[in-house]
Amino acid sequence: MANKQDKSLLKRRKARWGWLFIAPWVLGFAMFFAFPVFESLHFSMNSLKMSPTGFATTWVGLDNYAFMLLRDAKFVPLLTGELIEMAYRVPLVVILSLFIAVLLNQPFRGRGFFRSVFFLPVIITSGVVYVLLQGIINANSLAGTQNAYIFQSQGLAEALVAAGIPGSIVNAVSEVVNRVFSVLMECGVQILLFLSGLQKIPDSTYEASAIEGANAWDNFWRITLPLSLPIMLLNVIYTIIDSFMAYGTENAGNRVMAAIHQTGFGSQFQFGLAASMSWLYMLMITLVLLAAFAVLGRAARKMEA
Repeated sequence: MANKQDKSLLKRRKARWGWLFIAPWVLGFAMFFAFPVFESLHFSMNSLKMSPTGFATTWVGLDNYAFMLLRDAKFVPLLTGELIEMAYRVPLVVILSLFIAVLLNQPFRGRGFFRSVFFLPVIITSGVVYVLLQGIINANSLAGTQNAYIFQSQGLAEALVAAGIPGSIVNAVSEVVNRVFSVLMECGVQILLFLSGLQKIPDSTYEASAIEGANAWDNFWRITLPLSLPIMLLNVIYTIIDSFMAYGTENAGNRVMAAIHQTGFGSQFQFGLAASMSWLYMLMITLVLLAAFAVLGRAARKMEA
């Protein structure tokens, strides 16, 4: 009885600390983001046109949503393609991050250096640093040529073509290089979170397991993986959002985000339709997050119990 009361008291304390930590975000959302969000919902049910005094709105109800789902031949396939991309990309990023975190959690010389190396892409791909590096590389490249590339495989592809490699093989190699590099570039935060979770697992747990005769494989499946489920849930949610909100173009990256941007701010200037596309996209993201939380959240709660 006393044990249950202690657990209940601990949960209430955790809940209070949780509300305290998210309070800055709640206040920031209420002050700066709540009005634009609800205004975009209003825009999604209107046809907007630019006027000298601002936007001129015409109420159309759900016509924008009906157009996307029933008459637009591009948007639904883009949503489906992005969902399929996320379905294999998120498990790949999370599993690779866990594998790297387990390796980086082992005692070896230079561990701190390698941890920094794997987190470095997060810093490099931040907006300001990326633009500065791109400018430096372009400034140092030869005039009229494209010899310097950043975070892409064009240079390798040109070298393979110059060596006489068939185009199909060059395309396949370039695609693999781009995929591997892009996945590694997305693992920095997840590795850091997994490391924080792994370091909280008591050494006495592994010592007791060793006394029972368990090997490293048994320790991973019976100790490391189950106790990492709460962090895995956090990483899955983070990776899903990061995957869905990544930027892209019409031919690469997140093509849904590119389509929304092009519809609202490109040559079309259809702000109402772009807003409805955004809300439908957000609904799909919410459903995916709820599904992930239902599956992993239940397993994580069982471990905590």
